[in-house]
Amino acid sequence: MDYQYNVANYDKNIPAAIMYLDLSSDTHKTELQWHREPEIVYVLEGRAECTRNGASQIVEQGDFILFNSEDVHLVRSAEGKSCRLLCINFSFEYIRMFCKSVDSVFFDVNDSPDVRPQLAQVLQSIADTDRSAPYASLMIIAQINRLYYIMLTRCMCFCRAAASVMQPKRDFSYAKTAIAYINENFRREIPLDEISAVVNLSPSYFSKYFKSVTQVSFSEYLANLRLENAVSDMLENNVTVSTAALENGFANVKSFITQCKKVYDCTPAQYRKKLLNKPGKKKN
Repeated sequence: MDYQYNVANYDKNIPAAIMYLDLSSDTHKTELQWHREPEIVYVLEGRAECTRNGASQIVEQGDFILFNSEDVHLVRSAEGKSCRLLCINFSFEYIRMFCKSVDSVFFDVNDSPDVRPQLAQVLQSIADTDRSAPYASLMIIAQINRLYYIMLTRCMCFCRAAASVMQPKRDFSYAKTAIAYINENFRREIPLDEISAVVNLSPSYFSKYFKSVTQVSFSEYLANLRLENAVSDMLENNVTVSTAALENGFANVKSFITQCKKVYDCTPAQYRKKLLNKPGKKKN
């Protein structure tokens, strides 16, 4: 798909993973993700639609969203809007030198009203740094340390291991297992009975649970994932519509076209032509 990931780790001494991400309004990102390290996504331009643990919100330019460790999340451009993002993944290994209990820490950036502006200022400073300037990485390191300092001193609210202060947190283990299974097997038929058995839930309960987490039904998530990968194959590998459909799990070409019209309001061939005709897009 038309996603551009620019890994911007200036050198191995930067104590975070820094990426710039451009999301086109013409693309539809589907696959949910989660990881051990917390992540901050700062909107440099446009608007982003962010889903975190089943709840969605729009993040405007100049604002950010924090994903804590193991949060199930997804970021894509808001409808009709392209966006450019700064994404920073924390380094637990680095933070642990100063906070031994970081693995059990949960961060809350909304507890104090002045915290968000402080963090946004740091994130904008990172984005504004001239990466080609001499010793630019020293400035980045300073800003990352400032970011960690604010998070540890102002946003560290409780330890998950401490039962006395544990806040209720929804169990997303079923969703993670199901999503991982879907992502590995979407190119073939996956009946509802099969995927519900994988997570040891009844089909009816799994359907309600999965939709509450992803905000789409299991069948819709599967269709969207197939669509995303099929269009990617057409763009990157120059395969035909029929090959893209059959190699990415669609029962036939018609179902591929139907899903593409539903999401992009055009056929796969029309959508491919639209993306390839965008300014600066390399044609195969």
